[in-house]
Amino acid sequence: MSVTKFVAATVTAVMLSGAAYAQTVGFTTLQPGSINHIKAQVIGKVVQQKSGLQVRVIPVAGSTATVAAVQNKEAEFTIGDAANMTDAVAGRNQFAKLKPMSDLRIVAKLGDFAIGFMVRKDSGLKTIADLKGKKFPIGWQAFPQGIPLSLAIFATAGMTLDDTNGINTSGLIPAANDFKAGKLDATMFALPAPKVREVDAAIGGVRWLSLPNDGAALKAVQSIRSAFTIMTVKPNPGAVGVTEPTNFLNVPSLISAGASVPEDVVYKFTKAMVENKADLVKGHPSFRGYRIDKSMTDQFAGAQYHAGAIKYYKEKGFWQGGS
Repeated sequence: MSVTKFVAATVTAVMLSGAAYAQTVGFTTLQPGSINHIKAQVIGKVVQQKSGLQVRVIPVAGSTATVAAVQNKEAEFTIGDAANMTDAVAGRNQFAKLKPMSDLRIVAKLGDFAIGFMVRKDSGLKTIADLKGKKFPIGWQAFPQGIPLSLAIFATAGMTLDDTNGINTSGLIPAANDFKAGKLDATMFALPAPKVREVDAAIGGVRWLSLPNDGAALKAVQSIRSAFTIMTVKPNPGAVGVTEPTNFLNVPSLISAGASVPEDVVYKFTKAMVENKADLVKGHPSFRGYRIDKSMTDQFAGAQYHAGAIKYYKEKGFWQGGS
């Protein structure tokens, strides 16, 4: 089913009752349960309240579909990780068989989020290396970004997916469901995602396998994607399954738009996000890490910012790119 038909049939509309707006924009994201889905919902609601744009949040089947919808002008905005976006623009890695998506433009670096491998709390698995021969998801047909994310973590232990007992999965949510059902020994997920809390409650607790965090480990993850780094998460109420300082894969998150989206629309969208952080935090605590400073305009090789976003950042003194 095309995104256009999907919008008409099952779109998640973020609306304010009784309000009328001059323009509706589509905002693609991953399926419910993922951190990107809940972030898109929160951003959509805040942008709509503060900008006069009507934002429709559109969950689609995977990380390729999110950016393809924007490239094909079936949606105006999307949310995803930097490596996925830049790979799509260049037509490389998981996008190598597709035409480069050269009409994608960055709107903002939304921050960084933690990706890791979760295991059962009572399992004997303690390190990444302990997953050798264990049941772990492979395939990732609907979420091809699952492959480089998994490979980057395994690289810190000198491993690949071939070192596991691979169990085919289509995407993030199916893999998490298989893990919950006992069909997998571990799975990959974003720490703050709602699905993690669901799984944690269902199986009596989850734990995260800590990555090594040294120069060799950083070199290993960046051999998979240059945008990846390593971050340490300390125990906190939002970090389900983190009972001691734990190292995760650190992945930059981006909001992107189509090059053909009018400059004033992207300007309004950007302004509403930047100037209403308190409302974003009310929607989900992960936005506490959303930095309102020059880091929002970090540059990524091969990717351009949208002119509407650049205009706003120049006014704020945040722009780090060229003239």
